[in-house]
Amino acid sequence: MVYASFLMQDLNGNRVDLHQHLGNGQWALVMLWTTDCAPCEAQKPMIEDFHNTHRDGLAKVIGIALDGPAQQTAIDALIDKHRPSYVNLVAYDDVFTKQFLTETGRSFSVTPTYLLYRPNGELYGVHTGPIGRPALEQVIRQ
Repeated sequence: MVYASFLMQDLNGNRVDLHQHLGNGQWALVMLWTTDCAPCEAQKPMIEDFHNTHRDGLAKVIGIALDGPAQQTAIDALIDKHRPSYVNLVAYDDVFTKQFLTETGRSFSVTPTYLLYRPNGELYGVHTGPIGRPALEQVIRQ
């Protein structure tokens, strides 16, 4: 399947496509977060543990900061605080909502939002709001 580009940048400012990180035989949980999202902060320890438990097998996590490149300093501060072992990217805030709609068929509403991709890189589902670890485990083990 050919996907539309879902462009963003890595933490060094290099342009990347989210799809480059998908479809390698692992489930991919994408966490969409912002620097001012308290529920996102509360979820990060569980998301980190989920990634560390599964990154060599069933699943991995990719974080996407939605604040945009202009907020790189604030994004870097949170990355430094949490030191996540999973990849984090920065969305281009001027095109993100259109890319999200193209990718999911839904309008973006709130953080955290999660995208779950099958091991073949195909979008499996979208979840808005905090997510529970048992639900994640159940999906990736089906």
